[in-house]
Amino acid sequence: MFGGELPVEVKVAPDANLDSPVAVDLLIVYDKKLVEKLLAIPSAEWFAKREQFLRDYPKQLAVEAREWVPGQQVEPLTLTYRPGAVMVIVFADYATDGEHRAAVDPQQLFRLVLGERDLTVEALQ
Repeated sequence: MFGGELPVEVKVAPDANLDSPVAVDLLIVYDKKLVEKLLAIPSAEWFAKREQFLRDYPKQLAVEAREWVPGQQVEPLTLTYRPGAVMVIVFADYATDGEHRAAVDPQQLFRLVLGERDLTVEALQ
C-alpha cells in the first residue's frame, strides 16, 4: 500500500451515545497481527489499554483521537497514512454495552455514523 490521505465524513445523531459526548479513536494499523488483536477487543478495553498499546506498538499504530457531542455538525476530516497501512479501525467510547468497533480498508472512503447506541460505517464512492 502506498501512503496517502483518506477523507472521512462524520455524522453525529442528535441522540448519540444516549445524549452524551462520544470519544472516538480512528486507528491506522500497519501490522496484520495487530489488526487481529485489535479486532478481538471491545472499545471499552481499547480505551482502558490505549496508552499501553501505543507504547507497545509505536511504529505499527497511529491514532487520531476525537470527541463529538450529540447533533454536532462535523467538517470532513482527513486521515493521513504512510505506506504499509493495513486497516483503519474505529473505536467509539459508548455508554452502552457492545463492541463499538468498525474496520475499514485504508483505501475505502467512508462515513462514520455515531448513533444513539452504536456506531456504523457506510462505504462511499
